[in-house]
Formats: sequence, C-alpha cells, structure tokens
Amino acid sequence: MLGAIKILFLSLYVTLFSYSAHATLKNGSEGASVPACSTTGNMISADQGSCRTTPSKYLINIFEMGLCTSHPFTSDGTKTDLVTMDKSTCQTTFLASDQTNGFAVDVAAAIGGGASLEGTNTRADNGTYGFPYIILGKAFTVNVSITGSDGNTYVGRSDGNVYTSGPTDLVDNLTNFGGGECVSGYAGAIIPIGTIDAFLTNAGLERSHHTEFTNPVCDKNGKLVGVINLTTPVTITANTTKMQFNFILTDYGINMEDSNDAGNWPNTFGSAPFSGTFVFEEATPQ
Repeated sequence: MLGAIKILFLSLYVTLFSYSAHATLKNGSEGASVPACSTTGNMISADQGSCRTTPSKYLINIFEMGLCTSHPFTSDGTKTDLVTMDKSTCQTTFLASDQTNGFAVDVAAAIGGGASLEGTNTRADNGTYGFPYIILGKAFTVNVSITGSDGNTYVGRSDGNVYTSGPTDLVDNLTNFGGGECVSGYAGAIIPIGTIDAFLTNAGLERSHHTEFTNPVCDKNGKLVGVINLTTPVTITANTTKMQFNFILTDYGINMEDSNDAGNWPNTFGSAPFSGTFVFEEATPQ
C-alpha cells in the first residue's frame, strides 16, 4: 500500500553545522564528517572531539509523509525564500491518525524489521516526483549503549551525560540548528539517493526568521520537516504498489562527545539528524 513504512536498516546521519545567511532566514550546512566511535582503541579519536554510534533507542513521532514535484520550501532554489511550506505541488501519502501527537515509533528497536503506521495511506497520482518529504515532531527520545576497548559499557542518562551504568532516556527537543540566533533550517546533507534538507517549523509549518529567537530556541518550533532532493526523481505508475521510507541510523544516530577533555572517552551525548531513503515497489505487469 502506498504510504507504508518499513525500517530495513538503520544508520543515522550526523552533520556539523556552519552558517550561511540569506534574507532573514538562516540555514546551517553540512560540516566536517564525524567518525564512528571506535571499540578497539580510544572511543574518540581526539581530545574534546566527538564520534557517532548506533542508538539503543531513537523514538520519533511521525505526522505526515508525501511527494512533491517542486521543493516545498523554495521558489528560487535558495531554500531561504519561503517562510511557510508550500504544498501546492505535493500529495500526502500518509497522515497519522493522531495529529496532536503523531505516530510514535522507536526506529532503533525496529532494526531489520518494520512498523505499520496508524493513519491514512493515500496513493499518489501517477507522475514524476523529485521531492519526498516527512514531517516529525521536535522531540527525539534517545539512548545509547556501547562497550569500549577499556571494558566499560557507556550509556546515556536523561541529563545528557554519559555513565558506565544506570541508563535513562534523554528527551532531546530540536528547537535550533545553531546558536546565538535562530537557524531554522539546514540544507544539502548528503544521503545515498541525493541530499536532504530539514526545517524547524510551528504547527502551521512556518519557519522562524533568525531574529525570532528566545535564547537558545527558535520561536516557531514543534515540527521538523525533512525534504529529500532526489538525484533521480521517482515516477509513480499504474503498477506502483508501495512507497517505503527506510531510516538510516547505524553508526550515525547518536553523537557522543569528549566535552571536558575526558581522555578521548565520551562524557556527553545527544541525538543527531536522521537520514533515510525512499523505496518504491512495482507490480509485475500481467
């Protein structure tokens, strides 16, 4: 059924953000790549550095999925000219039954499997679409458990610190991509099928200007809209039977940091931006 979701593999996409300004909206952009956490030597390769690893928990709330023929946050290609998501070229393929809370799913627990979404699945019209999108809530409930070469198992707690026992979940609310002012988007993160852009919005899918800022939060928040720029647009035909979104989280879903010169071992952690791919299935013509 078009609009179904299945989690086949997980790897999270970690980015660092730099700033680029245009008009009154700001986007972050992809910075230096972050290495995977090592389990054979020091977990982090440099003092006061960071590494990425697979989460033991990565619970998100999905509100909507769909397909667009044009990017819904740009009319001039800069991704900084539209404040409000423009769905005029989009078709919704999944809408969660609970539009207050969304559909909650722990994608880390579903590695190798799938999840059936509770909501309305709608088949998109036949046509070619270059911009799939997904709308999530701002809260990411995460945790981590990784054993280092020193024999310790490093786990997270709700205060954002890393310990060697007693894990508790961290609720990481994404309300700004930057610091010092509101950076309500990031653009151009590389994924296997193209690039992905993300935008923080309110319930009306409106972004904050960089001045709409209550330190350290963008004033308009609550939703995260991910838009994939497909390298090869997908064509829906009469034979298309299913659209499937695969989250990528392995070795990427958690960012661990040596934030106080802890000897190349992590002492803080948090969630990192998601990545994913869309897969479309075609029935064999009879």
